[in-house]
Amino acid sequence: MTMEKIHNDVQDWIATLNLNHWIIEQQLNGLDHDDSLLKLPFRANRLNWVVGHIAEHRDWMLRAVDGEPLMTAKQALLYRRGSDPITDEDAMPLATLVTHLNTAKGALIAKLEQVDADFLAEKPQEGLLLEGHRDRTRLQRLQGLLWHETYHVGQLELLRQATGANDKII
Repeated sequence: MTMEKIHNDVQDWIATLNLNHWIIEQQLNGLDHDDSLLKLPFRANRLNWVVGHIAEHRDWMLRAVDGEPLMTAKQALLYRRGSDPITDEDAMPLATLVTHLNTAKGALIAKLEQVDADFLAEKPQEGLLLEGHRDRTRLQRLQGLLWHETYHVGQLELLRQATGANDKII
């Protein structure tokens, strides 16, 4: 992989992260913590869990570039894949999750603007691995994690509407 190709991939990655982040902000605009805890009448995650899951995965993105995760291990367990449904008592405040997303976004972009192609072509240490990422480079892991984030960002539109918002924001 050439330096130019990696640079272009990183710029595309940052652009997608920024777009995802903007969509999250739009979908959460006007909603409060109670809205995020709305339980649907069928099997689905609450908006709070989806936002927390995105935040938890941004911590995995930070790990992929040797950054420090923002959630504690206990907080991350609430929002990890396969976790029990979030309860009103366990859920992190929506505002805290949004702050986490903002901080992680800034840290990721700052880190990616400092690293070189060799760093992104490395395969991180074993302790930094998310299941299924064992043979992937840092950049490949970031790309996979961003795809995953985009999937969940798409769920926010329906979860917003379930709160009664009944609007068209995008």
